[in-house]
Amino acid sequence: MSAKSVPLRQVEVARRAGVSPATVSKVINGGAGISAALRSRVLQTMEEMGYLPDEAQRRMGAIPHRICLVTYFQFLSLDTSYFHAEVIRSITSECAHFGISVESILLDRDGPRDLAAYRRQLKAHGDVEGVLSVGIDSLELLAPLRGTGKAILIVNGNDPLGMFDSVSPAARLGSYMAAQHLLACGHREIVHVTHLNRPFIQQRLDGFREALEQSGIPFDASRHLINIDNQIFSAQRASNVISTMVRQGKLHATALHCVSDYTAFGVIQGLQRTGRRVPQDHSVVSFDDLPFAPLCTPPLTSVGIDRSHLGRVAVKQLIHRYQHPDEPAQRVETGPRLSIRESVQTLRSQDKETK
Repeated sequence: MSAKSVPLRQVEVARRAGVSPATVSKVINGGAGISAALRSRVLQTMEEMGYLPDEAQRRMGAIPHRICLVTYFQFLSLDTSYFHAEVIRSITSECAHFGISVESILLDRDGPRDLAAYRRQLKAHGDVEGVLSVGIDSLELLAPLRGTGKAILIVNGNDPLGMFDSVSPAARLGSYMAAQHLLACGHREIVHVTHLNRPFIQQRLDGFREALEQSGIPFDASRHLINIDNQIFSAQRASNVISTMVRQGKLHATALHCVSDYTAFGVIQGLQRTGRRVPQDHSVVSFDDLPFAPLCTPPLTSVGIDRSHLGRVAVKQLIHRYQHPDEPAQRVETGPRLSIRESVQTLRSQDKETK
């Protein structure tokens, strides 16, 4: 951008700050590639010159310097939560791109919840300008963030009270797509295997139920739902539940629609432990499409989203919230895609004598 195409005041700010007019324009418009220190210097120069007369106008082009990432420490490891670990890695990379410093509060997903300690941690990070809550959306953990005046965003979850922005996979739609695939393959006896430990997870059950009912199959929890009912997506727990049901003669479904890949891995293991075959005896679909889904035996049909894209969108939405604090809360969803692999077979080609 030439100096002639830049407003005169921006040229003056650039001269005094010792930067190019293009840099000043990037700062005003929230552009990437500007370090936090450089952005701060330009903004300070603007204020000294009266170029941005009030906080609201200053925020229009400003980016938060420091934010706090609130999540479970288990979500930082690819071993314990591949999905969240990839999203968090994308978030930190995108923050570095924008020159945003990231601090963190790491909670223990599996231990007792110490709300007093959590509040003290938030107070210690009280001068940050924004908070990203990744995979955490319970009312009691969101309560201390309300009324702080900071930019707040939930990633892979929703605010039950609808006050905070969120960026999440389209869970209901993705689950609906997976169920529709089973129905298109001729299955009518389908069960949803899930861990109903968060309201957000309920959306995957909702999508499954919607697909059944649109196909003329009334949803019946006793027939269509297996709730493993523990706090994490556990392959071992799923394997034990499914193998027990098979041995007791209680599994009559021709297809299993799983809430996550971790759950599906356990379901397939539990079926195989009891001599059942996938997909010849039972078809299996899932949600997340993690990198090892194609390595499963058989390769797993799964609905996934671009986890890196989810992280980038989250950072941009947090910046938007910081710049527009008075806008209504927004729920942003990233679209799913279905990867069809060998874990699903049409019902007419299955060996019905094994049912």
